[in-house]
Amino acid sequence: MNGYASSLSQSRSPSLYRATHDPNGSATLSTTVVHALADCLGVDATDSRVSLYDAVDPDALNQLFRPRHDGTSRTGGALTVVVEGHHVTIRGTGEILIEPPARR
Repeated sequence: MNGYASSLSQSRSPSLYRATHDPNGSATLSTTVVHALADCLGVDATDSRVSLYDAVDPDALNQLFRPRHDGTSRTGGALTVVVEGHHVTIRGTGEILIEPPARR
């Protein structure tokens, strides 16, 4: 167990991996995304292949969907980046969708 189980819920669909970030949990959004990618790739989260830096600044990602200054949630919007050929969509609702590269 990687310690982030409470912030991830997984789909059993082979073509689309789903995870959910808990904004009230201890993990940052970027950490949840890295752990979801690692799970999807079947590698350890510390594996050098699991890096967001080439696709998006993790600190900027954490700030993008953080609550507004008045404390209300940001539930709108989405961001899609490509990491290791996987299309990663992060939604303001906390949903993370990872689509693997198309098989040829």
